[in-house]
Amino acid sequence: MRDLVGHRFVTDSREVKPGDVFVAIKGNRVDGHDFANQAVQSGAFAVIVEKDVSLPNQVVVPNTVEFLGMFASKILEKFGPKIVGITGSNGKTTTKEIVANVLSAEIPTFKNEGNLNSEIGLPLSIINSYRGEPVIVLEMAQRNVGDIEYLCKLFPPDIGVLLNVGSAHVGVAGNVDSIFKGKWQIVENSKEALVNFDDERMRCEKCKYFGTKGGTYVLKERRFDGKNTLLTFETSEGEFYYALPGFWPKAMAISVLVAFAVTDMLDILFNPIKLLTFKPLKGRFNIHRLGKAFIIDDTYNASYESFKHGIEEIKEHFPRPVYAVVGAMKELGEYSTYYHQLLSKLLEEIDGVVVYDKESESKDITPANLLFRSEKEDEIVKFIKDKILAPEFSGTLYFKASRAVELDKIVDKLLEDTNA
Repeated sequence: MRDLVGHRFVTDSREVKPGDVFVAIKGNRVDGHDFANQAVQSGAFAVIVEKDVSLPNQVVVPNTVEFLGMFASKILEKFGPKIVGITGSNGKTTTKEIVANVLSAEIPTFKNEGNLNSEIGLPLSIINSYRGEPVIVLEMAQRNVGDIEYLCKLFPPDIGVLLNVGSAHVGVAGNVDSIFKGKWQIVENSKEALVNFDDERMRCEKCKYFGTKGGTYVLKERRFDGKNTLLTFETSEGEFYYALPGFWPKAMAISVLVAFAVTDMLDILFNPIKLLTFKPLKGRFNIHRLGKAFIIDDTYNASYESFKHGIEEIKEHFPRPVYAVVGAMKELGEYSTYYHQLLSKLLEEIDGVVVYDKESESKDITPANLLFRSEKEDEIVKFIKDKILAPEFSGTLYFKASRAVELDKIVDKLLEDTNA
């Protein structure tokens, strides 16, 4: 096993380069074992498999996914870093990025790449990219109850952060209570916990709290002066004031508060220098100007709760009229109709709605202020350009749906066509 250290691990045989280790994983649709020979032909140093595939450089293990986790866990055991684990229904990736940016200004900090946050992606990120940094920030995802506990057993957090618990993936987890139970496992399996005071379900003896209504670390005020977002944090030690360039939505301000709390809990200076140039990840409330209009790209993913936060943000800070271009929320299972009907009522708080019917679940988005709907991308683009984005339009156009809808393609098309 020691011979495997220092090699890049991959789970897709098409990505194998000479010297890589190919890990064969049996999925719902594809079995990686069928591609082990192809990986060897591409120069794989070794193939990790669960059964004999008659290759000279095979390493047979009982379970390849568990092997990945244990291999990554042993790497961390060698260096003994402080581990910050982050989970929640919304905002995990942005919070991970902000926390890591703040910490790295003072101490070498590792973070898992992109959204490699699962029982496969997280170990891969550690194996391939961790270089002994004394602090690591890990985003931990849950699709099924037990996923968070599994990741915490492998990578036990010194601080477990639970941001929020909503309806995302409720169709997979079963119900909202199950989602909460699963995400609460990060609290149960961490030395210390940092949780959302505004959610009354989140209470425990070892918990510290962030929030807007009270807690250990409080976002007391957030104000946009046209150029900077001014944040006031309150702790038992008094108030702290920060000015960050541009508009920071409430969710991102909360992420900064979490970073403030994590640095305090680790006894590291809160240094926001890297936040002065921080850009939101693509599809997470990206603000574009199109003539006099605001285009807001929030297309990375969607749940009812994240829709609610986004619309509240726009109503408070952006000019009317406000139109939303929306699509389906995925992985809601038997709750799909219920949450899409709730969304329909929510959308009636703005001036008009366009529905992109690429995914079947969107049939249940039926607000009274519906302007247009189509399953064709070009028809949606044409309607927006012809009926909304007139030269004199000075309002706001908000785009949001689950990632599978690919609503970002419509945003990109509008921005390209207008800027061409």
